[in-house]
Amino acid sequence: MTGLWRRGVVLLLLIGIVAAGWWGFRLQPALQELLAPRTTVWLYFSDAEAQYLVAEQRRLPVGDVTALRLLEELGRGPERPELLPTIPAGARPLGVTVDNGIARVSYSLELRTRHPGGSTGEILTVYSIVSTLTQLPGIEAVQLLLDGAEIDTLVGHLDLSNPLLPDSRFVAP
Repeated sequence: MTGLWRRGVVLLLLIGIVAAGWWGFRLQPALQELLAPRTTVWLYFSDAEAQYLVAEQRRLPVGDVTALRLLEELGRGPERPELLPTIPAGARPLGVTVDNGIARVSYSLELRTRHPGGSTGEILTVYSIVSTLTQLPGIEAVQLLLDGAEIDTLVGHLDLSNPLLPDSRFVAP
Protein backbone atom coordinates (compact mmCIF):
# COMPACT_ATOMS: atom_id res chain seq x y z
CA MET A 1 0.00 0.00 0.00
CA THR A 2 2.92 2.38 0.67
CA GLY A 3 4.15 2.22 -2.94
CA LEU A 4 0.67 2.91 -4.26
CA TRP A 5 0.33 5.86 -1.89
CA ARG A 6 3.65 7.32 -3.07
CA ARG A 7 2.64 6.98 -6.71
CA GLY A 8 -0.62 8.77 -5.95
CA VAL A 9 1.22 11.63 -4.23
CA VAL A 10 3.68 11.94 -7.14
CA LEU A 11 0.81 11.92 -9.62
CA LEU A 12 -1.01 14.64 -7.67
CA LEU A 13 2.17 16.73 -7.53
CA LEU A 14 2.67 16.40 -11.28
CA ILE A 15 -0.94 17.40 -11.92
CA GLY A 16 -0.46 20.41 -9.60
CA ILE A 17 2.73 21.47 -11.38
CA VAL A 18 1.09 21.20 -14.81
CA ALA A 19 -1.99 23.12 -13.59
CA ALA A 20 0.15 25.86 -12.02
CA GLY A 21 2.19 26.19 -15.22
CA TRP A 22 -0.95 26.38 -17.37
CA TRP A 23 -2.51 28.96 -15.03
CA GLY A 24 0.69 31.04 -14.98
CA PHE A 25 0.96 30.90 -18.78
CA ARG A 26 -2.62 32.19 -19.14
CA LEU A 27 -1.98 35.05 -16.70
CA GLN A 28 1.36 36.09 -18.17
CA PRO A 29 0.00 38.84 -20.51
CA ALA A 30 -2.16 40.26 -17.70
CA LEU A 31 0.80 40.26 -15.32
CA GLN A 32 3.03 41.93 -17.90
CA GLU A 33 0.38 44.61 -18.46
CA LEU A 34 0.03 45.13 -14.72
CA LEU A 35 3.78 45.35 -14.10
CA ALA A 36 4.72 47.36 -17.21
CA PRO A 37 6.09 50.85 -16.52
CA ARG A 38 3.42 53.45 -17.21
CA THR A 39 3.37 57.05 -18.28
CA THR A 40 0.74 59.77 -18.19
CA VAL A 41 -0.92 61.00 -21.38
CA TRP A 42 -3.69 63.53 -21.88
CA LEU A 43 -6.80 62.96 -23.96
CA TYR A 44 -9.06 65.87 -24.83
CA PHE A 45 -12.84 65.58 -24.50
CA SER A 46 -15.73 68.03 -24.51
CA ASP A 47 -16.93 69.73 -21.36
CA ALA A 48 -20.57 69.15 -20.33
CA GLU A 49 -21.71 72.31 -22.18
CA ALA A 50 -19.94 71.24 -25.42
CA GLN A 51 -18.03 74.54 -25.51
CA TYR A 52 -14.42 73.63 -24.65
CA LEU A 53 -12.01 70.74 -24.57
CA VAL A 54 -10.94 69.40 -21.20
CA ALA A 55 -7.84 67.24 -20.70
CA GLU A 56 -8.36 63.86 -19.06
CA GLN A 57 -5.35 62.00 -17.71
CA ARG A 58 -4.73 58.36 -18.65
CA ARG A 59 -1.95 56.03 -17.57
CA LEU A 60 -0.70 53.80 -20.38
CA PRO A 61 2.18 51.34 -20.60
CA VAL A 62 5.23 53.23 -21.89
CA GLY A 63 5.55 50.94 -24.91
CA ASP A 64 1.92 51.59 -25.91
CA VAL A 65 2.16 55.35 -26.23
CA THR A 66 1.77 55.75 -29.98
CA ALA A 67 -0.35 58.12 -32.01
CA LEU A 68 -2.68 55.29 -33.05
CA ARG A 69 -3.12 54.08 -29.46
CA LEU A 70 -3.95 57.61 -28.26
CA LEU A 71 -6.58 57.93 -30.98
CA GLU A 72 -8.06 54.56 -30.02
CA GLU A 73 -8.26 55.72 -26.40
CA LEU A 74 -9.84 59.00 -27.54
CA GLY A 75 -12.47 57.00 -29.42
CA ARG A 76 -13.33 55.03 -26.28
CA GLY A 77 -14.53 58.27 -24.75
CA PRO A 78 -13.95 59.89 -21.39
CA GLU A 79 -13.78 58.08 -18.06
CA ARG A 80 -15.01 61.09 -16.11
CA PRO A 81 -18.83 61.30 -16.24
CA GLU A 82 -18.88 65.09 -16.55
CA LEU A 83 -17.05 64.96 -19.90
CA LEU A 84 -18.51 64.13 -23.31
CA PRO A 85 -16.96 62.17 -26.19
CA THR A 86 -15.72 64.08 -29.22
CA ILE A 87 -15.36 61.15 -31.62
CA PRO A 88 -18.63 59.76 -33.04
CA ALA A 89 -19.50 56.15 -32.20
CA GLY A 90 -18.15 53.78 -34.84
CA ALA A 91 -15.47 56.16 -36.11
CA ARG A 92 -12.06 54.55 -35.90
CA PRO A 93 -8.53 55.62 -36.74
CA LEU A 94 -7.20 53.72 -39.74
CA GLY A 95 -3.59 54.85 -39.57
CA VAL A 96 -1.13 57.58 -38.72
CA THR A 97 2.05 58.60 -40.51
CA VAL A 98 4.39 61.31 -39.27
CA ASP A 99 6.69 63.25 -41.58
CA ASN A 100 8.48 66.54 -40.79
CA GLY A 101 6.38 67.09 -37.66
CA ILE A 102 3.05 66.59 -39.44
CA ALA A 103 0.87 63.65 -38.43
CA ARG A 104 -1.37 62.54 -41.26
CA VAL A 105 -4.31 60.85 -39.54
CA SER A 106 -6.75 58.74 -41.52
CA TYR A 107 -10.14 58.02 -39.96
CA SER A 108 -12.97 55.82 -41.17
CA LEU A 109 -15.85 57.57 -42.93
CA GLU A 110 -17.98 57.32 -39.76
CA LEU A 111 -16.08 60.34 -38.44
CA ARG A 112 -18.15 62.33 -40.95
CA THR A 113 -21.29 60.24 -41.44
CA ARG A 114 -22.01 59.83 -37.72
CA HIS A 115 -20.90 63.30 -36.66
CA PRO A 116 -23.69 65.26 -34.94
CA GLY A 117 -22.75 68.41 -36.88
CA GLY A 118 -22.52 72.04 -35.90
CA SER A 119 -19.51 74.33 -36.01
CA THR A 120 -18.61 73.92 -32.34
CA GLY A 121 -19.02 70.15 -32.55
CA GLU A 122 -16.72 70.01 -35.56
CA ILE A 123 -14.12 72.20 -33.84
CA LEU A 124 -14.21 70.04 -30.70
CA THR A 125 -13.85 66.82 -32.70
CA VAL A 126 -10.95 68.06 -34.82
CA TYR A 127 -9.08 69.84 -32.04
CA SER A 128 -9.50 66.92 -29.63
CA ILE A 129 -7.48 64.92 -32.17
CA VAL A 130 -4.97 67.74 -32.73
CA SER A 131 -4.49 68.46 -29.00
CA THR A 132 -4.19 64.78 -28.11
CA LEU A 133 -1.59 64.00 -30.79
CA THR A 134 0.59 67.11 -30.53
CA GLN A 135 1.62 66.15 -27.00
CA LEU A 136 3.74 63.41 -28.58
CA PRO A 137 7.35 64.24 -29.44
CA GLY A 138 7.80 64.84 -33.15
CA ILE A 139 4.18 65.86 -33.83
CA GLU A 140 3.64 69.59 -34.27
CA ALA A 141 0.58 69.64 -36.52
CA VAL A 142 -2.16 67.27 -37.73
CA GLN A 143 -3.61 66.72 -41.20
CA LEU A 144 -6.96 64.92 -41.03
CA LEU A 145 -7.90 62.43 -43.77
CA LEU A 146 -11.02 60.33 -44.30
CA ASP A 147 -10.43 56.81 -45.55
CA GLY A 148 -6.95 57.90 -46.66
CA ALA A 149 -8.15 60.85 -48.75
CA GLU A 150 -7.52 64.53 -48.06
CA ILE A 151 -10.62 66.55 -47.17
CA ASP A 152 -11.50 70.24 -47.19
CA THR A 153 -13.81 70.02 -44.18
CA LEU A 154 -15.32 67.44 -41.86
CA VAL A 155 -18.95 68.61 -41.77
CA GLY A 156 -18.78 71.99 -43.48
CA HIS A 157 -17.48 74.51 -40.94
CA LEU A 158 -13.72 74.11 -40.43
CA ASP A 159 -11.06 74.31 -43.16
CA LEU A 160 -9.06 71.06 -43.06
CA SER A 161 -7.20 71.50 -46.35
CA ASN A 162 -3.97 72.22 -44.42
CA PRO A 163 -2.40 70.72 -41.29
CA LEU A 164 -3.66 72.22 -38.04
CA LEU A 165 -1.55 73.38 -35.11
CA PRO A 166 -2.86 73.07 -31.55
CA ASP A 167 -5.02 76.02 -30.53
CA SER A 168 -5.42 76.84 -26.84
CA ARG A 169 -8.58 78.91 -27.55
CA PHE A 170 -10.53 75.65 -27.67
CA VAL A 171 -9.16 74.23 -24.40
CA ALA A 172 -10.89 75.15 -21.15
CA PRO A 173 -8.90 77.64 -19.07
